[in-house]
Amino acid sequence: MSAPPTSTPRPSPMAASLAKGRLGTSRLLHFSLTAATPLTVIAGGVVVMYAIAGQSGIPIAYITIAAILAVFAVGYTAMARHITNAGAMYAFVARGLGRPAGVGAAWVAACSYSALQVSLYGLLGLQGAALIERFTGAVVSWSVPALAAWALITVLGTRAVDLNAAVLAVLLAVEIAVVAVFSVSNLLHPAGGSLSFGALSPAALTGPGAGALLALAFVGFVGFEAPTVYAEEARDPRRTVARATFATIGVLTLIYVIASWSMPVAVGDDQIGQAASADPDLMFTLAGSQLGAAWFTIGQLLLFTSVTAAGLSFHNTVARYLFALGRERVLPARLGRTSPRTCAPAIASLAQSGIAGAVIVLWVLLDLDPLVDLFYSVGTSAGIGLIALVTACAVAVLAFFWRHRSGESAWTARIAPLLACAALAWVLYLSVAHFHTLLGVDQDALLPRLVPILVGFLAAAGIVWGLVLRRLLPETYHGIGHGSKAALAPIQETGLR
Repeated sequence: MSAPPTSTPRPSPMAASLAKGRLGTSRLLHFSLTAATPLTVIAGGVVVMYAIAGQSGIPIAYITIAAILAVFAVGYTAMARHITNAGAMYAFVARGLGRPAGVGAAWVAACSYSALQVSLYGLLGLQGAALIERFTGAVVSWSVPALAAWALITVLGTRAVDLNAAVLAVLLAVEIAVVAVFSVSNLLHPAGGSLSFGALSPAALTGPGAGALLALAFVGFVGFEAPTVYAEEARDPRRTVARATFATIGVLTLIYVIASWSMPVAVGDDQIGQAASADPDLMFTLAGSQLGAAWFTIGQLLLFTSVTAAGLSFHNTVARYLFALGRERVLPARLGRTSPRTCAPAIASLAQSGIAGAVIVLWVLLDLDPLVDLFYSVGTSAGIGLIALVTACAVAVLAFFWRHRSGESAWTARIAPLLACAALAWVLYLSVAHFHTLLGVDQDALLPRLVPILVGFLAAAGIVWGLVLRRLLPETYHGIGHGSKAALAPIQETGLR
């Protein structure tokens, strides 16, 4: 990307300000939970995990990842008390590991979140086309409902953040209610007539597929970090961000563990792998057989709304990262402008819509598979980038508090960040090592080798761009990671280059 001209003025404070004080803890929770898409994870991800593993230890994988993320969140939310920035992990890495590393993290974050958001249109299109055929008998291309969802998200993305939160709140409530109904139904119809607790035993998470399961379990929690992205728009961000982050981890853990346990209870611990391999719609099939055929359709309809909500949530996340980079002139300054009426990052939002629309059109022109080539391959690849990003952020948190204790306890500033670094590095290693298993391809296939290289290239390119800014645009460089206060950032800062 080329540097913006040196004569380009910084956006005015008014044009570069997001709406402040509009989001409380519950609203932040709506953004993070809908980004995680609980129904999509249960109906799709959990079934895939059982098919890959061939055994019943999925709930333990979720508990393991939840514990790691809870430890990470201790230092992560503590750092959020000291740094409030719509760029979130970009700013954290910049302030912890240095400005060039921060730009590298920003490249990985923007591309990974964008890829994850765009990948959802593949599933949206297929689910929408199936629903249209079910209700009307008409056969349409997947691109028709995908573009309809794209248009809705485009419009909402430029509106006020509290309107987005209200829409997500409604969709989320229905989604969680349906997951609860399906899970309770499974538990009330156990195979063999009695509840089995085998899936909740740590011994159940064994075998060569365990690494892949942990990686997929981590992807199921992506979105837990979203509250920091909205910190500038939150009421009392020093408290609400931490509350929403820990609440997200807790709620998702409860949902995932109960729902994933309920499936082997209904099918049988020794039959769950075979059943999941034979029926990708296993969650809805079980609901249909236990509650009536109408519930199969209800499940598919709510899966469509669930993925739409996730698309809107991730769209907002990408827009705020682009906004943060534009505001600091790391990217073109126009991206850092907000709508005078809604204070939404309208230009950054439209930029992400343009990217998503172009991908949908490209997939149609090239006649690529929207499920395999878009939703699963692109989405899973984005997950690798996000695991790497969270791991880098954990190292940045440790480095930041090593230099600036800032009144935090030893547990918050030293012990928890150190444990998080070790645990997340382990998850990242497992994710890369078993990436071919996640994609369902041979270990020597191109994509499993290409994606980690691409993530590394994005990080390296960002670091190089940061160094270019340091040499050519020192004013811009010294504002990196300082958000709305970028213009006031000191030229020299102790321990940060």
